[in-house]
Amino acid sequence: MTKKKKVLIILSSIILLIIFFPVAYLSPFKGQVIGTGTKEPIEGAVVLVVYWKEVPTIVAGSNTYPADAQETLTDKHGEFSIPWKLAWFGKAKWWPEANVNIFKPGYGAFPRHKRATAVGVNKSWPPPKKYIVYEIPKLKTISERRSNLPRSFSEIPYEKRKLFFKLINEEYMSLGFSPRSKN
Repeated sequence: MTKKKKVLIILSSIILLIIFFPVAYLSPFKGQVIGTGTKEPIEGAVVLVVYWKEVPTIVAGSNTYPADAQETLTDKHGEFSIPWKLAWFGKAKWWPEANVNIFKPGYGAFPRHKRATAVGVNKSWPPPKKYIVYEIPKLKTISERRSNLPRSFSEIPYEKRKLFFKLINEEYMSLGFSPRSKN
């Protein structure tokens, strides 16, 4: 085999690996969570980023489901950082989309609450790779807090949403409800 053929085979193999290797780049997120009225930082809010996978189907277009998640708590300055990572996804390479979910008992959940906003968010994908400020309102009544409870993302393994689940259960119990199961 000639040197030229060997180089061609190696390059072809590398290209095929790049195209078909089932790994996805999960985007990083950085920002700050502040109170809507006060503009003060909110410490201890959980930030859960859920990465979604869209799979084409023969009949109905495509199905979308959560494929991975990362979470963290805001620090005393209300700041958080979700790092980028590579994720292995089995049979097919895909380019995930993601959404940020923020929750702290007694505050409006982002994006669920109508007064919770992301200041300066670029709606394009991939995310703008910039620092985003999320504003969440302090809730005043029990009925507001009850209607604000976010979903718990039971489709995601518990280990990837422990903090989010813990704070949701704190809010459930403070409102007189039984704690939710991990599923």
